[in-house]
Amino acid sequence: MARRPGWWHQLQSSKNEAILAVDLYNRSGRERQLEAFIVHMSMAWLKLLQARGERDKHDLYIRDPRGRRQRAKDGDWLLKPLQTLVLELMEEKDPRRANVLFFLGLRNRIEHRYERDLAAVVAGRSQAWMLNYEEMLTQTFGPKEALSGELRFPLFLSSITDDAVEALKAVRKRVPRGLLAWLQDFDAGLESDLAADQRFDFRVYLVPHTGPKSQADAAMTFVRLEDLDDEQRAALSQVQTIIREKQVSVADLGALKPTQVAARVRAAIGRDFLIHHHTQAWKFYAVRPDTGAADPATTKTDFCRWNDVFRQYVYTEAWVNFLIKKLADEDIYREVTSPRPA
Repeated sequence: MARRPGWWHQLQSSKNEAILAVDLYNRSGRERQLEAFIVHMSMAWLKLLQARGERDKHDLYIRDPRGRRQRAKDGDWLLKPLQTLVLELMEEKDPRRANVLFFLGLRNRIEHRYERDLAAVVAGRSQAWMLNYEEMLTQTFGPKEALSGELRFPLFLSSITDDAVEALKAVRKRVPRGLLAWLQDFDAGLESDLAADQRFDFRVYLVPHTGPKSQADAAMTFVRLEDLDDEQRAALSQVQTIIREKQVSVADLGALKPTQVAARVRAAIGRDFLIHHHTQAWKFYAVRPDTGAADPATTKTDFCRWNDVFRQYVYTEAWVNFLIKKLADEDIYREVTSPRPA
């Protein structure tokens, strides 16, 4: 039998890291599952991209200004880290790239006493990270390398009980404010389409299957949005609205009024940004409903919240940061702040 190439062995090591990451994440108990998952999935992604790079003759080495490979103190060649390979080998607008970079940033911010709470907050992104790995694995090296036959759907409780939404709200309150701010700032820096992509943050709605069971039935069936008819999509939109409303935070500490947002943005971008410009901005990015809406609470809660006590909208630091980044581009500034037909 022909000798296997070096990249193949690296690929098998990558798959072993991914399987271990999932096993550690799904184990029962409270012992740092999220940290272990991130560490081993990072290794899985690193080895996957190294295998791809070696196979495709991509330069994997760190080089000095003269182009010579550099050595570590132990004499081994220095290889590019995961972040560098992600930036070099994945397209800028690929949601999978944003998902990997998110976890690389999160890895250094985990506070262990809050780790279990944080795991609940980023569960969708954790699932997406694994699915993205499987997708890239099979796209790059073929379906014979897939892990789907090695993994199983875990048994779980908390996410489907009647008090799940209230439990998640309580969990989110326990996560340190600085870490939540970082999460919001990361999301604020993403294009809206990218942030909503399932490959960045995997979101599902579980509906128990009832009725007769056939031999072909699976415990879990994944239905794509594009496969639903108009009536089913309308029902799903209603479910999304209900869930989003239930998850709105009642805490408005640190929230900003429109005049404060406008002043902060104006100072940062060095251009006019008055109250009417801010109105154009929230309409452009659809962060809240129009004044007088039947339900004023249907906002993009990372950016804007409805304060029912004072009957007004308040805005977040993430919204300020998002506007500053976007409006620094003159073309986007002009597009956002231009008056729109009534």
